[in-house]
Amino acid sequence: MAQFEIGDKVKFLNAVGGGIVKKIQGGMVYVEDETGFDMPFAPSQLIRMADQAGVGKVFNDETIGQSVEKKAKEEHREPTQLELIEENRRLRSQNANMQDQIKQLKSQVLSLQRTIARIS
Repeated sequence: MAQFEIGDKVKFLNAVGGGIVKKIQGGMVYVEDETGFDMPFAPSQLIRMADQAGVGKVFNDETIGQSVEKKAKEEHREPTQLELIEENRRLRSQNANMQDQIKQLKSQVLSLQRTIARIS
């Protein structure tokens, strides 16, 4: 299960939307939604998104799908070593967050399969 920290961007698994983790207390994660309300969630009901340098940037940035090399080429220059290092860090962060999301989804699928088996 994901370990959440204050300031993490999260999406709701069982509802539309998401928000920012504001507090963690008593096994619950309190998320401030788009309307400014803090709502309590069990950690299993949330998916952590990467910071702006990771998955969140991939989904929100206007340059979706553009790599550092492509951006540099469009600007008629070679990417700098710092840009390549940052791109590597961003991709590693994105991979780690996706792996975390896959684990959570597998756990939920297993839970749903157990529930269906009990009902059947």
